[in-house]
Amino acid sequence: MRQETPQSRTEKVWLAALLIFLVGANLRTAITAVPPILSNIQSSFRMPEWFLGSLTTIPLICFALLSPTVTYLIKRFGILTVTVADLLLLTIGNFVRVYSFPSLLIGTICVGSGIAMLNVLAPTLVSYLFPMKIGTYTGMYVFAISLSSSISAGFSSVISQWITWQRMMQLISIIPVIAIIFALLLQRERPDQRRSKTDAQKKLTTEVSAWKRPLAWALGGFMGIQSLLFYSILTWLPPILMASGIKQNTAGYLLGLLQLVALPIAFVVPRIISSLTKQAPMIWTITGLFIVGLASLFVIHISFWFAILACVSLGFSTNMAFSVAMTLFSLKTRTPGETASVSGMGQSFGYILAATGPMICGWLHGLTANWVIVLLFLLAATLVMTFVGLLVDKEDYVFE
Repeated sequence: MRQETPQSRTEKVWLAALLIFLVGANLRTAITAVPPILSNIQSSFRMPEWFLGSLTTIPLICFALLSPTVTYLIKRFGILTVTVADLLLLTIGNFVRVYSFPSLLIGTICVGSGIAMLNVLAPTLVSYLFPMKIGTYTGMYVFAISLSSSISAGFSSVISQWITWQRMMQLISIIPVIAIIFALLLQRERPDQRRSKTDAQKKLTTEVSAWKRPLAWALGGFMGIQSLLFYSILTWLPPILMASGIKQNTAGYLLGLLQLVALPIAFVVPRIISSLTKQAPMIWTITGLFIVGLASLFVIHISFWFAILACVSLGFSTNMAFSVAMTLFSLKTRTPGETASVSGMGQSFGYILAATGPMICGWLHGLTANWVIVLLFLLAATLVMTFVGLLVDKEDYVFE
């Protein structure tokens, strides 16, 4: 066996850090690129209007169904092998979903399945690769999520006008391909992935079940409601803005702004959370920002500046809520095996809740022909999220 040198250890750290960053860059990009070009997709495939919201909902259903399988797959094949397989599935999904209505469905399912498992793998990778720096490296992939999703949401409409929306969607496949290369390089440098009896692998294969733990259910509830809010806003913010007279490209830029404004705090929030004994102040801050952002959408017809205020507030609140949810999966557990179990269970239950959000919003709008009832629904969901988050804050660990 090759003796490890300081240089080789440094290379491993860089490979691990880049992999975590790239996994984060794949967690929303393929989804956030869709809302600004919904009308283009509908026109190309002559899709029924009611189906548009499902392009966001289908991945969320995949998240709910497949998240619990990740723990078993890690035990069976190893965390890096599973990461490579999920990234490959995401690559294929991005590439094939542009050819026809059936291929759009198949590709969307592949994209949702790949991201579903990567969602669980992200905090598990942090716990496995950097157990002593959870806040720092959680912040790294949350930063990557915000950066990549702001670019995809803000420019998908413009790029689609230059090279067609089909080619734009296929270009997204480059990101998971680069991540696969780094995962394979890291796998070659970490022999413990191929020796199931090492201490690291034992930690990953610890037999733990989160389904009977009340705190795990609360974590899933918080994860689910903040995801419901994010994906509902992601799906319907451009139509809400356009209903007030804002042009399609401008609505896309504003959706990109929503993602972009959170970049400065993406690194900071997980580190703050990991250093606090209680997260209640952060939860109340998130609640206040959600209320300001949603309330501003009621009056965007008065001034364009209210649209900017809404996007800035919602950008901060959605990013902070996601950061809290993902960091708590690691902070409320002690080993990578526990993290994978709680993250899989919590995201499965959570995304069942989240999947209902875009569809409910679409149904409410169709029922009333205005967006007021939709915004009231999202405000109510914010209050429920606050209550559940405060429940999570009362306990220290899922497995006491």
